[in-house]
Amino acid sequence: MFNFLNPKIQGFGIDLSDLSIKIVNLKKKGNDLELVSFGRQEIPVGLIENGGIKKEGELIEIIKKSVKEVKGETLKTKYCVVSLPETESFVRLVSLPLMKKEEVAEAIKWEIEANIPLGLPEIYYDWRVVDLAAGHQDHLDVLIGVLPKKTVDPYLNVLKKANLKPLAFEIESLAIARALVPNGCCEKTLLLIDIGAKKTSLVIFSGQTVYFTASLPISNSSIIATLSEKIKIDVAKAKQIKIEQGLDYKNPEGLVMQALSPPLNEMTDKIKDYINYYQEHLPVSPETKSNTVNEIILCGGGANFSGLPEFITAKLNIAVAIGNPWVNVFKDAPRNIPGLPIDEALSFTTAIGLAIRGLAD
Repeated sequence: MFNFLNPKIQGFGIDLSDLSIKIVNLKKKGNDLELVSFGRQEIPVGLIENGGIKKEGELIEIIKKSVKEVKGETLKTKYCVVSLPETESFVRLVSLPLMKKEEVAEAIKWEIEANIPLGLPEIYYDWRVVDLAAGHQDHLDVLIGVLPKKTVDPYLNVLKKANLKPLAFEIESLAIARALVPNGCCEKTLLLIDIGAKKTSLVIFSGQTVYFTASLPISNSSIIATLSEKIKIDVAKAKQIKIEQGLDYKNPEGLVMQALSPPLNEMTDKIKDYINYYQEHLPVSPETKSNTVNEIILCGGGANFSGLPEFITAKLNIAVAIGNPWVNVFKDAPRNIPGLPIDEALSFTTAIGLAIRGLAD
């Protein structure tokens, strides 16, 4: 989505969020892919707020530093595929009557105008017909992605000033799905949950496409801050306890469980509401022939929390697993890569998905 340049050019992935920039560069090696460089830089609080760029000059310098200081091979290209904030996006699968391709383009405009509180001149949008091979007799399923120009244009401007050339901008949820869903196709319906530093993203994926996305305010940072406040320890110690001790969900009297039960219960209640919305309002995948969410896959830095999968399973009665963002990169999909073990790689999920897209283009 949101292509700007020649799609045959290849580029690396850049995941820009409020608090960090992550870079992943892959290359093709025969029929396989190879990780050739990666990097991460923290972004000081206030440079990006809720996806909006506030301090352009400082951000440009951090981007330049991130590109220069990657681990592995030096980046030899300026072309990149860049994530854009999920909170500012609209991604939906809509059903349209059977029609010609040129008629679809016009129908999409009507769908956008009916569902987005912005005029067409104020947005960038892209769409694609999905499940074309499924041979629907009565309708077309179309995936629509929309982003405000006021969100996209500042990112494009900053990247150009950092001497980079974006091949494409992509909404985070699409990159997450590309990294986590084996071969981009699944015979069941998945809920992908990316627990990031400032927010949690929900992505419902079924068959061959994303059906629904949403964001929750709970985040890795808010979980650690709550733990710090409730048991009266500093943030660094709270982070250590979260990682080393985890969530003993079978011990409701435990300090961690008592501190985090309220926000985690609120999170699972919201997740249940979104699952219900998906089941009631969105079309059923022709591949799965069901709108039942069969499995939840966790990723993001906040997924490094032992006991959380079991807690979510107990609340939602859905199997939960920790994702493997390398599943579409390496043939045998190892969980630990030299220099980037799985607990760190989980926070690179979006960047990995973007890098895969950079090769596909």
